[in-house]
Amino acid sequence: MKKWLLSLCMVLALAACDDKKETAQANAKLVIKIGAILPLTGSQADMGEAAKAGMYKAIDEKDKSSLHYDYQFVFEDNQAKLASMPAIANKMIMQDNVDAIGMITSAMARVVAPIADQKEKVIYAYSIEEENYSSFGKYTFIQGISTEAIADKLIQLFHDDKLDNISVFAENIGVLGSLTSYLDKKLSQIGIKYEINTFNPGERDFRIALEKSKSKGFTNFFEVGFPPERDIIIKQMGEAGISNQNIYSFSLDLGKSSVAYDGMKTVSYNQGTVDFIKSIQQKYNIDNVYGSAAFYDFVSIVIEACESLYKEDQKPTAEGITTYIHNKKQYKCASGECLVNQNGFILNQPIVRLYEGDDWQEIKE
Repeated sequence: MKKWLLSLCMVLALAACDDKKETAQANAKLVIKIGAILPLTGSQADMGEAAKAGMYKAIDEKDKSSLHYDYQFVFEDNQAKLASMPAIANKMIMQDNVDAIGMITSAMARVVAPIADQKEKVIYAYSIEEENYSSFGKYTFIQGISTEAIADKLIQLFHDDKLDNISVFAENIGVLGSLTSYLDKKLSQIGIKYEINTFNPGERDFRIALEKSKSKGFTNFFEVGFPPERDIIIKQMGEAGISNQNIYSFSLDLGKSSVAYDGMKTVSYNQGTVDFIKSIQQKYNIDNVYGSAAFYDFVSIVIEACESLYKEDQKPTAEGITTYIHNKKQYKCASGECLVNQNGFILNQPIVRLYEGDDWQEIKE
């Protein structure tokens, strides 16, 4: 009798466990994996960490109980090397089975696009090549701004400051070459004295070139480049006796500004609003924030698309997600309001900022 009762209790207990297991499985949310290929080590590691912080901020702000899907992140380090992208993308797609992949540059997106198209995965990148959007993949959406818009904003800034001369130091790399070409054309049109000095990535000593420009009578200087060259040349401009009030920069990010930039003006884009940047710096304990706004937007709009598709009884396929994004007209992004053009290119506007002491302010146009 006792053995029978014991057996019955065991059967009932196992049945209860099975019921709980089935209930848990029924209540479990389907997983959407969002991947990011970032420079997490090497000279651009700060950018990768900023991008990760932006992604975490996007999901941290969501009410998890209201989301139909469970969003999980997968990160891979490419050390900012283009050659590593195919192998990393294949791993993410074939092994990790991610649904969407974000990466920093449009050049990386071009490499990944054929792989993502074949397996029907969404890819995202940041670019200042709006005019070349059509060269990207089928399931791609790009965020950024055109180089011509940046050049126009710079010319407006030079005009507003009544400059009659400007010496440009431009890094000869990627999209910065396109920006320099536009700037060259527009400076010639407004008829002020100017020169363009180009330098290659890896150069560290600009002192002779700066002295030559000064000897020609140039008193205003414009720097366009990526770290670490950007920071080195700005430092050497100061050592050459050039006031920050006479230095301009196209800056993807000057990090948490210090008195070293006091009085300097920059033209940038999609760094996020003042509140966004401060919240990223404080919550995630980082100074350099370039990449955080872009990847915040990447995660936010993918989540928005997936949740909206669910409400319309549609699965979050690559085609469904990209179609949803491409059909938007406006998007509330980290920088305020972004426009979406007919190709699904999310447009940011150039931002002019003035650095003052340990802080900066946007210059209202």
